[in-house]
Amino acid sequence: MNKSPYLWLLGAVCLGLSACASVTPQPVAEATVPVKPAPAPAPAPLPKVALTPNVLYELLLGEIAGQRGHLNVAVREFTRAATETRDPRVAERATLVSLYAHRPKEAEEAGKLWAKLQPDSIEAHEALATVMMDSGRMPEAQVQLQKILELSPGNDLGEAYLRIAAVMDRVPDHAEALQVMQSLARLHPKLPEAQFAVASLAARNRDATVAVRAIDRALQLRPSWEEAALFKMRILALQKSPQRVLTFSRKFLHSYPHATNFRINYARYLVHIQSWNMALKQFMRVVAENPNNPDAVYATGLLALQTNQNDLARKYLERDLKLQPDNNQARIYLGEIAEQSKHYKEAARWYRQVPAGSHYFEAQTRLGVVMSKEGRLDDALSQLNQLHPGSVGQQVQLALIEGQMLRRAKRYRQADEVLSAALKSQPNNIDLLYARALVEIKLNRLDLHEADLRKILKEDPTNADALNALGYTLANRTNRYDEALSLVQKALALRPDDPYIMDSMGWVQYRLGHDAEAVKYLRAALKKRQDPEISAHLGEVLWAMGRKTEAESVWSRALKAAPGNRKLLSVIKKFKP
Repeated sequence: MNKSPYLWLLGAVCLGLSACASVTPQPVAEATVPVKPAPAPAPAPLPKVALTPNVLYELLLGEIAGQRGHLNVAVREFTRAATETRDPRVAERATLVSLYAHRPKEAEEAGKLWAKLQPDSIEAHEALATVMMDSGRMPEAQVQLQKILELSPGNDLGEAYLRIAAVMDRVPDHAEALQVMQSLARLHPKLPEAQFAVASLAARNRDATVAVRAIDRALQLRPSWEEAALFKMRILALQKSPQRVLTFSRKFLHSYPHATNFRINYARYLVHIQSWNMALKQFMRVVAENPNNPDAVYATGLLALQTNQNDLARKYLERDLKLQPDNNQARIYLGEIAEQSKHYKEAARWYRQVPAGSHYFEAQTRLGVVMSKEGRLDDALSQLNQLHPGSVGQQVQLALIEGQMLRRAKRYRQADEVLSAALKSQPNNIDLLYARALVEIKLNRLDLHEADLRKILKEDPTNADALNALGYTLANRTNRYDEALSLVQKALALRPDDPYIMDSMGWVQYRLGHDAEAVKYLRAALKKRQDPEISAHLGEVLWAMGRKTEAESVWSRALKAAPGNRKLLSVIKKFKP
């Protein structure tokens, strides 16, 4: 069976969620360790240094050279000024410029002077640790890192550990960095931040066992720590352990139901693994606690769309528009919801509310579609002809919509003209070729139909829709059954759960005389999607097998759902005139 997939819903959800955050769990190695700036040391007495012309010259020359990118000159002048003045501020500047210029020798000399002049400066010891780590001298770096811990007052000790973890991320040897951090963490075994720091570096080292053990210890020490819980969830996600993620997340949220940030990230993970209904429930909880959070409200509306709960989607999208009046994409979704319910006047109202801008073209094309659904095809075509596409993509989209309208109205020659005209400027566009192929088969131009589908497959040999369409046509309109079987088998391998491809496989099997196999595929297809054409095929095969009562039952159920379907009525009339 041919099909024209209409997957805007899934794309909408992905787009909408990307507005509030990525749905893919962030790699733990890239997770942000929550670090606050180092506490400012108490101001120390500064030396009384005369600003001699020579010192002033060195400082000015260093600044100007640095701004112009002459880093070697800047390092030289600031180092001279620091040695001459022994002012910690100048030594700090010399250290940082040397680090930036990748001059480790000068950075170490200036850093040692800075630490000597201001022995309580955490930044000075951090700079020295950085120099030593960069040169692979981890034992010496560890001494400086321990000094940072010693200088950090009790309330800031946890932040110091997280700061050290962030600094040690730059160490190329992740295993060595982890060993140093584990050694430092043993100095304060009951500090949760120390365990978090170990977990962070273990994750960098791809040591999930140590990372989980350390983050579990952090959560034992501080059970309500949201950042640690989120870190654990990410580690489990990277291990591709969805059940462990779900179990842990549910347990944490049961104990701490107001952990909103964790709940949002859990909901995003559920979106990532396509657990749409579970994600929707989590976002609804977020909105219940944060009713004015527009991103959460919008995400909830989109997930309701994805799960085909249109009334719920309408409720949240309308609420989102009160919070974000400029969200015109929400207006388009509301229009599409109204379209699905055949409330065309309401749909048109939503589309007309979209002003000129990034969504205007989409809204106006949808307005044309609504007119065609109301039976006003000429008005719809006039509406589309008034539009001015701003890109090749919009030109293609316009031709596809107009072609689809004309095909549905059985104005096949006109549809062929529209699509052929568009193909003159975009001869290899797969969407246009596929749309024209659907028209050509209606015009009984089998050779052109096959040529367009073959052209698609030359460009994209794994195009399941083209494989399926051509295979179905060859089985339905020719006796090239073996070739049809090969094509549909390839399509089914690419999309094994697609009901339309299952239907095609059933039809090919029927043409080959494999009736029992045909029924198996057609029943499986109908179970996935209650489509009148699939019912027509299944009934025809059953009838041919002599199972007429079953065939009539299949057709009867399909007629109740789609009483005017032409394909279904045609098949029934063929066997029951």
